Amino acid sequence: MNRPLSASPRFDSNRAWQEASGAVNANRDALIALAGVFIALPAFALTVLLPQPEPQPGADMDAAMELAAVYFRENWLALVALGLLSTLGTMAMLTLFGHASRPTVGEAIRKGLSATPIAILAQMIVGFVMTGLVLAPLSLFSFAGSKALAMVGLTAGLVIAAWFWTRTSLTTPIIAAETRRNPLAAVQRSFALTRGNAGRLVLFLFLLVLAFLIAGQVLQWSVTLLVQLVAGPDAGTITGALISSMVQAAMAVYLAAAMTSSYRQLDGASQPGPFG
Repeated sequence: MNRPLSASPRFDSNRAWQEASGAVNANRDALIALAGVFIALPAFALTVLLPQPEPQPGADMDAAMELAAVYFRENWLALVALGLLSTLGTMAMLTLFGHASRPTVGEAIRKGLSATPIAILAQMIVGFVMTGLVLAPLSLFSFAGSKALAMVGLTAGLVIAAWFWTRTSLTTPIIAAETRRNPLAAVQRSFALTRGNAGRLVLFLFLLVLAFLIAGQVLQWSVTLLVQLVAGPDAGTITGALISSMVQAAMAVYLAAAMTSSYRQLDGASQPGPFG
């Protein structure tokens, strides 16, 4: 699948969603296993066993950031393990979606495991560049000593970093589908495939994530409140953690399917219809 780089076709978000939904339905049992083991269960365990402390009412931003920093220092090993499991699960799902051979769950896990180190290296490259894109304008505008100008620089940096993330958002499905072992080459290929489609692609992914966040918050709040009224606060807390982990898993499944459908469409290798 190493095609020469060329201009990508116009991205069709409606087609991408329909293909992603069809792929999820076609692989429901395998996805429940992968998302449950690698995303939902670890997230639930972390929330219940190592809950993140809430800032005191009226606490300022510095106090909240210090509280978060202390939590990370004390639990970094568990957080890193959770990130590794999540990455492995995502790569296994992308493998399941991205290979025409329709791998079994075990095969998807094995292939996802071999692709995980490459995906992590690629994410590190993207994260390093995004950090630089945020800090460069922030530092430049901060030299004037004005908080207003510093905020302008921060905003500009965030916008540029968001654009860069969109251009590199297909890196992981490329690694999974094309079995690339060069993370930089995968990032460059994502840049090539998303040329001319960054705006449409970021809007599609943003609306997808936003829909899950809103629906998840509403579901978690309503069910947790009901359980608290019936069974008490402890049961409500556990229920809220369970719903949150399930929403995270569902969002990860649909994001993997959406990114794979976007990749296939912009790669020009697929016809409309479910894949995986």
